[in-house]
Amino acid sequence: MKHIYIKIFLIILVVVSCSKDSDEGYGQANPQSSVQTNTNNTTPTSNVTTTGTTAGSTAGTSTGTTAVTTAVTSSQSDTFDRGSILANFSENIIIPRYNSFKLSMEDLKNSIDTFITTPNSENYDALQNNWIDSYKEWQYVEVFNISKAEEIMYGLKMNTYPVGKERIDNNIEEGKTDLTNPNDWAAQGFPALDYMLHGIAQTKNEVIELYNSNAKYGNYLSTLASTMNENTIQVVDDWTTYKDTFNSSFDNSATSAFNMMVNDFVFYFEKGLRTNKIGIPAGRFSNNPLPDRIEAYYYSKNSFGNLSKTLVLEARKGFEELFLGQNSNGTEGASYKAYLDYLETDIGSSVQSKLILAKDAIEALNENFLTQIDENNTAMLLAFDALQTIVVNLKTDMLSNFNISVDYTDADGD
Repeated sequence: MKHIYIKIFLIILVVVSCSKDSDEGYGQANPQSSVQTNTNNTTPTSNVTTTGTTAGSTAGTSTGTTAVTTAVTSSQSDTFDRGSILANFSENIIIPRYNSFKLSMEDLKNSIDTFITTPNSENYDALQNNWIDSYKEWQYVEVFNISKAEEIMYGLKMNTYPVGKERIDNNIEEGKTDLTNPNDWAAQGFPALDYMLHGIAQTKNEVIELYNSNAKYGNYLSTLASTMNENTIQVVDDWTTYKDTFNSSFDNSATSAFNMMVNDFVFYFEKGLRTNKIGIPAGRFSNNPLPDRIEAYYYSKNSFGNLSKTLVLEARKGFEELFLGQNSNGTEGASYKAYLDYLETDIGSSVQSKLILAKDAIEALNENFLTQIDENNTAMLLAFDALQTIVVNLKTDMLSNFNISVDYTDADGD
């Protein structure tokens, strides 16, 4: 009987011990399960897939794992002052950039007006130079698709390419001045100016002759200038009143300025920079390269000059400065990188390093993207790969650590 009591006592001890171990195991495993679920909901598995190269796949796997681990161990995200990022962005980056772009647009419009009045070689050169300068300035503001810019579809009206050549020809013939129809998005903006300066004829003298002989060309060029300038004024002026709303909207919600800005930031890099400027022309999403999809296509096609590579580099630089919270003087303030560093991750440093590698890959390309694609398209694809590794860090790792969900649809299979 004594042995029976002893056995019962031992069994009870074992049960209690097992129960305690089970409770402790649940307490450790449950947060991991919760974070993993949130991570999966934020970024579908398909979004982590890279370009298919060994380097891209490795980066996607390793950085994705880091993001989950960091999200589990970090508990500081709720205490970081997100509003400080918005304040630095609006006051030291967004508004100054927009003001600079607005001035460049005024110069561009004035040179267009002068050329229309007197179409000659000197005025043509001045107009072309202002087009180049303003197009480069545009690369620093295109990312800000928020408030009035989003409302009026500013980005689509300013830089939809490839240009709608047939639409422009028809608009010129009809003397059209209202370009608010979405079908006219590809018939206006910088790509339309490219066509009007470098695509309606194959040489400068021939272009000038068309403006001298047919007033319809000058009329449409004037419509483009007015439309671009008026849209720019709307967007820039909006920031004088929107700034305070923007700075105070830092809560973690789908409609807050902070969350929308982060999503716009990632979307621009993935689609506007990586995909549109490099991936599509290089044929990354098609069976063959599509060289006519490069930015400033007619400028290169008809041998006026080369601008596509410069625009990619400017866009990359503008993106890097925004990521670092850097103003035009190089002074850094609150930023996405600072936030990631605060969370004790190495994601910010990784993005910074990879942006430098991407710059090297782009700088190695031919000045003429048409020549590059025709003679060595592999180099274009390698530049795409260099950008793609950063997409993984941003879209999977950064968003996970900020606890922000992707708010746009990804349908390019990358």
